[in-house]
Amino acid sequence: MIPVLRTKLDRQTPFSFSCKQCLQCCNAKKIQVNPYEIARLARNLGISTTAFIARYTVENGSFLQTTHNKTCLFLGDGGCLVHADRPLVCRLYPLARHVNHKGDEWFSELQPETGCRGILKRSGSIENYLEEQGATPYMLAANSYLNLLWEMMTILENTDNDDKESPDEEMNTLLENGQLMDMDAALNIYCQERELPVPHSVEEKMQMHLDALYLWTKEKP
Repeated sequence: MIPVLRTKLDRQTPFSFSCKQCLQCCNAKKIQVNPYEIARLARNLGISTTAFIARYTVENGSFLQTTHNKTCLFLGDGGCLVHADRPLVCRLYPLARHVNHKGDEWFSELQPETGCRGILKRSGSIENYLEEQGATPYMLAANSYLNLLWEMMTILENTDNDDKESPDEEMNTLLENGQLMDMDAALNIYCQERELPVPHSVEEKMQMHLDALYLWTKEKP
């Protein structure tokens, strides 16, 4: 676990970090991804989210694969091979973002890796840093999928049916079927059923994916 230097920080907290591309932060990390991040990375590589999940993730698409020596699979000799579409956790480093079920947001400042040549300062603000890293669409997407998961759990927990699986089992089934993570597969089914064209942009796909999952959850017997 990475040591935490400060926590309960907000967007106005003084903070800046100048990355020197030493690549130390790309080692020994378990990078969690959501469907939006998978879709961005899949588009970057010119493949479907189905293919991306199969080739580059573990645990039903929840985390990026690493190499045998635990470095990021997308780390090349010159740096990140998918930098333009890197996940939120990579954009935030050395910050961590937290959001609870009420939508309250706060940040933690993490201890940089041993050997990290990046420069931490108490100038600027977390808000400035988020903007510099292009984090906004990623945070909005993360919020949307978190809200979906919480609503799904609430619906499942409130279902009064003795024969129904437990909420945790239901959620595991969703994950195993790829309906939470595989955006392209879900949209192909959703659009075929409704004779709709599949959207082109990742943002439009994400919104339709969320709509499909909300509808699927509410229609569960």
